[in-house]
Order: sequence, then structure tokens, then C-alpha cells
Amino acid sequence: MTRRDALGLSVSLLLPSGVWAKTEFWNAKTPDKWSGEEIEKLTSDSPWARGVNVEFQQDTDPLVSAANAPSIGRAGQITAPRSLGNQMELNPEAPQIRGGARKREPVTVRWDSALPIRDALGYPLPSGLDNRYVIAVTSLPYGIMDKPRRGEALAAANEPMIQKQQRMRELLQSAATLEAKGKEPAQAGVVRLAPKAQTTWLFGFSKDLLTLEPTDREVLFTLHTALVSLRAKFEPKAMVYRGKLAV
Repeated sequence: MTRRDALGLSVSLLLPSGVWAKTEFWNAKTPDKWSGEEIEKLTSDSPWARGVNVEFQQDTDPLVSAANAPSIGRAGQITAPRSLGNQMELNPEAPQIRGGARKREPVTVRWDSALPIRDALGYPLPSGLDNRYVIAVTSLPYGIMDKPRRGEALAAANEPMIQKQQRMRELLQSAATLEAKGKEPAQAGVVRLAPKAQTTWLFGFSKDLLTLEPTDREVLFTLHTALVSLRAKFEPKAMVYRGKLAV
């Protein structure tokens, strides 16, 4: 057996059976050979990226005015309270449940600290995220943390963007956890806006507090706020890049 054959065998043993069992392009080709379509797949639908349904809790508090409550418009668009124009899409085929949670179109939860994602995106993570697992969540509108009361809409509209971002950052930091079965969950120690994307947030988890290994069966990222809840599951055994666990 040649050295190349042995390397191929070792990689195949690490990969799970099923959809990711075959050698995918990220292991078969160098990053400079990836097509735009392949990069899109890697960053949106791969072992490092998941489309997940956001549960947006309808605010039934009688102190909340109808103008500030989540509203459904034409084509199933939902506007979040205080979102100031940011919208999330309802699945047009999903049942419109009155009261309680509503299933939304998936947002993308992506493992941005993983080497294949870094190779695909082509720019470094922001400073302060070194030695951390970094999870990105796309399309999170401002205001998802709060249940506004009557008279607060105007104040929110006039709030400077830098203050809005700071408040969002502080609230999100206490809302996100990362855990593996049999291990203590870790809370996000750092939360930052992603470069080039004003509605994508990066959640940094200390590797010293949570050690992930190829033998971990499942890793769960959870984000839970007053108005939004989402969960994304990842399988370390599938997150193999160039023969190594990439997280």
C-alpha cells in the first residue's frame, strides 16, 4: 500500500456513513480550485453549516402595542419588533399557528473558526476570537432580544446604531451556549458582528472551557432569547478536513 493509499484509507475511516461518507470536494481539491458554487455549498450546506428554523415567539403580553408586535405582511414576510426594516421570511407552506411559536425560513448557523470555512471565506476572523470556537448566525435582526412596551418604538427608532449594536452584543452574549454530550456547556465569552455583514453575529466559545474531539457524537449550538430560539446540531465525525477534525 502506498503512502497516498494509506492516507486515503485513514480519512475514509474517519468519515461517517451516509451523505458525507464520500470524498467531498473540500478534501479532494485545494481551496484555489473550488468553484463559486462549491464555496456556496460549503458555507451554507455542509458539515460546518446548517440551515435551521428560527422559532419566533409571538408576544402576547397585553402591555405590548399591536404596532410593536411581530407582524405578518404580504408573501409571508415577518417584521421583528424594533427591526427597523430587517425582515425574516415565513415558510409559505408552513401552517400559520396563531399564538406561540412560528416556524421561519432557515437562517444559517456556520462554524466560522473551522479551517475549511476560513479557506472558503478568504478573510481572517476579527481580533479577540483567537483560540475560540466561533459560530456565525446569519440574518439576526436588531431588536430580537426585547419585548417593547407602549411608547418605546420612537425611542428605539432614534437610538444610535453604535448603541443598538452594543446592547445587542451584550444581550446575545448571555443567550448562546455550545455543548457536547457528557460535557459541561460553555457560554459565549465573546460576541462580535461579522465583517462585511451587519446582521451576522459571531459567537466565540473558549476552547479551554470546552474541548471537542472526533469521538464526540454531537455538538449543539443553542441561542435562546425573549423572542427567538434556535438550535443547530453538528457531528464532529463529519467535520474532517485534510484528515483532521476542523472546528
